[in-house]
Amino acid sequence: MAESSYESLFSPGRIGKMELKNRIVYPPMGTNICTFEGEVTDRLKAYHAARAGGGVGLDIVENAAVDTHMEGPNKGSVARLPFGLNIDEDRHIPGLRDLAQLIKDNGAKAALQIYHGTLWAMPPQRPVFGAELPRELPEDAIVEFTVRFAEAAKRAKDAGFDAIEIHGSNINLQTQFRSSVWNKRNDKYGGSVENRARFMCDTIKAVKNVAGKEFPVWCRISLFEVFYTAGGKVAEYGVTLEDTLAQVPMFVEAGVDAIHLSAFGFYDYTIVYYPISPVPPMSAGTYLDMAEKVKKAVKVPVIAAGRISPEAGDLAIKEGKLDFVSMGRALQADPELPKKVAAGNRKDVVPCIACNHCFETVSWADGVICVANPAIGREQEFEIKKADKPKKVIVAGGGPAGMSAAQIAARRGHDVLLYEKEKKLGGQLDAAAVPPHRGILRSVTTYLANQLVKHKVKVELGKELTLEEVEKLGPDVCILATGASPIIPEDIPGLSEHPHVVTAVDVLLGRAEVGDRVVIIGGERVGCETAELLADRGKQVTVTKRGPHMADKMNPDMRLNLVDRLKEKGVRLLTNVLYLGVTETGVGIHVRGGVTSMAEIAADGMKNIPADTIVIAAGAKPNNELAQALEGKVPELYSIGDCVEPRRILEAIHEGWKVALEI
Repeated sequence: MAESSYESLFSPGRIGKMELKNRIVYPPMGTNICTFEGEVTDRLKAYHAARAGGGVGLDIVENAAVDTHMEGPNKGSVARLPFGLNIDEDRHIPGLRDLAQLIKDNGAKAALQIYHGTLWAMPPQRPVFGAELPRELPEDAIVEFTVRFAEAAKRAKDAGFDAIEIHGSNINLQTQFRSSVWNKRNDKYGGSVENRARFMCDTIKAVKNVAGKEFPVWCRISLFEVFYTAGGKVAEYGVTLEDTLAQVPMFVEAGVDAIHLSAFGFYDYTIVYYPISPVPPMSAGTYLDMAEKVKKAVKVPVIAAGRISPEAGDLAIKEGKLDFVSMGRALQADPELPKKVAAGNRKDVVPCIACNHCFETVSWADGVICVANPAIGREQEFEIKKADKPKKVIVAGGGPAGMSAAQIAARRGHDVLLYEKEKKLGGQLDAAAVPPHRGILRSVTTYLANQLVKHKVKVELGKELTLEEVEKLGPDVCILATGASPIIPEDIPGLSEHPHVVTAVDVLLGRAEVGDRVVIIGGERVGCETAELLADRGKQVTVTKRGPHMADKMNPDMRLNLVDRLKEKGVRLLTNVLYLGVTETGVGIHVRGGVTSMAEIAADGMKNIPADTIVIAAGAKPNNELAQALEGKVPELYSIGDCVEPRRILEAIHEGWKVALEI
């Protein structure tokens, strides 16, 4: 191993009788890429082969449902991913056997997580954000569920898995029993902390009885379950850390060989992601101190998650805070993270930007999507193979689309030359990384720039690609990633006459002076993030938008987080705006109902919003002039990213990768 600083992380470990080559665990991350009947697919095999082959010590296959066709009063009550795994019948064993063997053939131990999704509710009680309380199960049904878990465990063992994890974190039936918000029972399964742990204990005993004393079994549980109100304020805890510290010894006594820690629980999805966004105080490694308390409460190994970097994980193991590091989103972004880190190639690790797109897309019919890694769940489709014939490739644009295309093309053996008109790489990422909590985006630029160097892409900075240059060089392929330019609205009277109109991009990049009173025209992500930046600088900011909702093109979780922060910082958010005109003193508007209150509509200030500076964040238009000039002038011509249509980092990186695979 090249990096001695990772000695603890890459030291062998043990869970029960199972020996692991290192302390890195790939946790059970939902993919939704099985068949509708819950069978293993080639996509799922390739997905896990990549993670196991990337160097993890343990690969835990995600949430195999123990029951999907209940009869009687519970029929139709099971929630599961529509294309998730099933393990409720013997017919699923052959596919699972192939999957388990593939993981082991690629160098990792294979565990299977078994779970029951949840019971949806009947009564009208709504603890938070419209979610309903589940109906109370009769005791014989609870016993039936433990039997289903035990039957699933036997199938998992017969399929050749090395270990079994019982899913009791996040959203599922086990979580509901642990939660004081959801569990209102008055019998031995509800009320006290001990009673709320009974269902899990009974399940552990049933699974252990079938699997055998020597077979590793553990549970994954939430450190806490928290319910949020607007602004990310805690409204109620369904499970507290103190509950968990009281219950984990009970789980160990019931027979588990380890404790796998996650966080949160069953609550409304509109706010499910607040604590895992890159926003202080919920930053990387937030839960290490909590994990340490659990570690002190039990004598079995502790696996912990929560944006733990290799450096932080190595130190935490060394300090005795945990035994194994669970890396979910990081290994989705780069399944080869363990190998790269062990070899001393830390800068080659594809960065996870904690954007939560994987969480948003996990239930989509075509499976999970990662912004940074186009190949997730599509490893065969996006496999990087050497080109049959190397070509001379020119790339115009050094943003994420252009850099992505250039590095993949170079890895395939093409001779690549990249032009960037600015004197540094990054493109739109430069501005996108400036607002609060968005600095993590710089890691994308750094990573891609390093890959250009590593794969010997020739880079011309401060030089714009032109038709004349292309004709002189005579490339086989031109890939255009020339980006987009801000749109300046032409239908707002007087806007062009205002002495201080600037674009949001110029504000973010520090190229524009901004007065004390600011009106931002445009309320999508760029406008809202610019507003937060200016509010933090003490400016009086108003954001206006023609449509009914602020930043409604963002991931819903991140949007809620951002909008709540803006309100807390005193930013005025006006939607359904009709622009009447701009004068030297401000912006005249009429608000046509919507989310704005009648009191605001009636206020004099609503007729004219004072503005020392007007910031334009009204969208962008593609820079496609070079594409038009080169049409028919080169053998192969491709346009990618914002110069096709202004969109997100996701489309830029994915289109760059995909087009590079086609040439």
